[in-house]
Amino acid sequence: MELPVISMMIALPAVGGVLAYLSGRVDQRLPKLVALVLVLAEGGLASLAYSAVIFSEGPFGLSSFVLQERYAWVNVFGQNFVSYHVGLDGLSGPLVLMAVFLTIMATVGSTFEIEEKQPSYYALMLFFVSAAVGVFTSLNLILFYFFWEITLIPMFFFIGVWGGPNRRYAAVKFLLFTYAGSVAMLLGFLIVYFFTPGSSFDLLSLLNSDIPSWLQAAASALTFIGFGVKLPVFPLHTWLPDAHVEAPSPISVLLAGLLLKMGGYGFLRFNLELFNRAAINYSWAYISVGVITMFYGAIVALMQRDFKRMVALTSINHMGFVLLGAFAGLAAGSVSYGITGAIFQMFNHAFAIGAMFMLAGFVKHGAGTRDLKVLRGLRTATPRMGAMLILASLAAMGAPVFSSFLSEVMVLLSGITYSGWLWVAVLVPGITAAYMLWMLWRSVLSSPTQGALYRDMTQRETIYLIVYLVPLVVLLLAPSLILSPASQFARAVAGG
Repeated sequence: MELPVISMMIALPAVGGVLAYLSGRVDQRLPKLVALVLVLAEGGLASLAYSAVIFSEGPFGLSSFVLQERYAWVNVFGQNFVSYHVGLDGLSGPLVLMAVFLTIMATVGSTFEIEEKQPSYYALMLFFVSAAVGVFTSLNLILFYFFWEITLIPMFFFIGVWGGPNRRYAAVKFLLFTYAGSVAMLLGFLIVYFFTPGSSFDLLSLLNSDIPSWLQAAASALTFIGFGVKLPVFPLHTWLPDAHVEAPSPISVLLAGLLLKMGGYGFLRFNLELFNRAAINYSWAYISVGVITMFYGAIVALMQRDFKRMVALTSINHMGFVLLGAFAGLAAGSVSYGITGAIFQMFNHAFAIGAMFMLAGFVKHGAGTRDLKVLRGLRTATPRMGAMLILASLAAMGAPVFSSFLSEVMVLLSGITYSGWLWVAVLVPGITAAYMLWMLWRSVLSSPTQGALYRDMTQRETIYLIVYLVPLVVLLLAPSLILSPASQFARAVAGG
C-alpha cells in the first residue's frame, strides 16, 4: 500500500495548527516550538514527495502524475460531484518543495520579529502551508478553489493583525482584490463544467476531453483575472505594494514566495495546459501583458524611496518573466525551455526575494528607517548587513553567480525566439540592475551619515539570510534538480 504522502503533507500542518494554538494555553513559548518541529517534519515529507517526482519513470504533464490519491468527497444523486484528488508532476513538485522550505524559513524568521499573539500567529502559519500544498497538488477544480480560498484567510489576518500602521487598509484591499479574482476564476471553472461534454471538475478528465475553442477562450479570460490578481500583472497589481509594506517581514516572504506563485501555477496549469488552444491563439496577449508587467515593475521600482516597497515592485517585475516565458515557450512550439524557465524563475524568485524582504526588516530594526535617501554607509557602520545586502541584491537582479541568472536567460531566449521584437525585454534586467546598484551605492558603499546610530545584524541573523541564498548557488551548479522534471512537463505541454 502506497503511503498517502500528499494527504499527510496537507493534514500534518492543519492538525499542527490546532496544537500550536492550544499549546499557548500551557506556555506562550510552546507555539513557536510546535510550529518549528512541524514545519521541519513537513520538510521531510516534501523531500520524500519530490524524490518520487525526480525518480518517477515516464514524461510528466498532460495527465501523468505521481503519488495520486482519489476519494469521493461530494456525492449528488448517487454520483460523485467533487472528489478529493491530489497528485504531483513536474510543475507542482518543485513548487511544493519551494513552498514547504520557504515556510520553514518564514517560521524561523518569525522568531526575530513576532512577539505578540504567538499562538494565533503560528497556528495561522501552519494552516497557510497546509492550504498552499493543497493548491499545488489539487487535481480537481473545486478542490483547487477550496484550498485557494483558504490561503486568503491566514494572509488577511497576518497583514491586519501583525502589520504596520496602515495594516487594516492594506488587509481589506488585499482581501477585496483577491476575492474578486477568485470569483472570476470560479466562474471560469463553472462554465467549463457545464459546457464540456461529460461535465467534470476532475483535471485529468478535462485534460483528456475536447473542450471547445470558444469555451477555452471564455474560461481562460475569466481565470486570467483570478490568476492575474494573484501573480500579479499590471494593472491588477495595486494591492501588492501596500500589503508588502504593512506585512511583517516573514509574511512578506510567504506573500511573495508562495501566494504570488499560486498565480503563476494557475496560469501554467490551467491557462497554459488545460486551455491549450486558447493559450496558443492568444499567446500574443499573455506575452504583451507579461512584458508590460516587467517594464512597469522595474521602472516604478526605480522611483521608490522605501526599500521594502522597492522590493515589492521588483516582485511584480520578476513575475512578468513567468508569463513571458510560459506563453512564448508554448507559442514557439519546440522551444519548451521558456516554460521550463518560467517554472525555474518562480523557484529562484522565491528565495532571492525572500532574502530581500527579511533584509528590509533587519534594516528597519538596525537603522531605524527604510528610507533609501537616509540610509548611508552600511558597509562600514554595519558590515554584516552591508555584505548581505550586496549578495541578496545580486541574487534578485539575476547576477551570473546565482541560479536566478539561468532562469532569466532561459525566459528571454524563449521570448526572442518567439518574436524578434521581444529583444526589448532584455532591457528589463538592465533596469533592475540599475536601481539595485543605485540602492547599493547610496545605502551600502557611501560614507555613513554623521551621528547615525546603526545596529548590525547578529551572527544568527546573518547565517539565517545565507541559508536563503544556498539553494540559488546549488541550483546554479546543479540546475537539473529543478529543470529535469520541469522540462518534462514543458515538453509535454508545448508538444516539442
